Amino acid sequence: MNFYDIGFLKSQSGLTDYIWYLFIFGSLALLLIVFALYLRHQIKVKYRDLSIIFLLFLILSVGIQYSNYQVNQSRHTQSSQMVAFIGDLATDKEISQNKILVNSTQLTDGIIVKIKDKFYKVNLSTDQQSYTLTRTYLLNDKITIISK
Repeated sequence: MNFYDIGFLKSQSGLTDYIWYLFIFGSLALLLIVFALYLRHQIKVKYRDLSIIFLLFLILSVGIQYSNYQVNQSRHTQSSQMVAFIGDLATDKEISQNKILVNSTQLTDGIIVKIKDKFYKVNLSTDQQSYTLTRTYLLNDKITIISK
């Protein structure tokens, strides 16, 4: 079972997003270069065809990135809720946020929280404004801690 620390939850912006941005801007630069070559040599249709191919590729890339952007915004919102929850829990238990681990990056009912050496199940209210902690025990004690 994987458990995440506060540092990992705060750094949820992915490297893949930056790679996609680089990919899109690189495609845009290639499109501009090929289109400029087409305008310069209008007799050669290979530059026009390359311009169309890069334009279609750029439109596809932007569409994929927009879809990923929407998913990442949702994930970031849920991750920030988890960070706030860990902050509130650390204040209530009077311990450092670094000593709290959770088994999910999203604040949902039924997540497992590790505080020091004890495990607790979180029961959220329907409006997610309050919670109760119930001591729980893991069947498999092998956990993997994922940190930044």
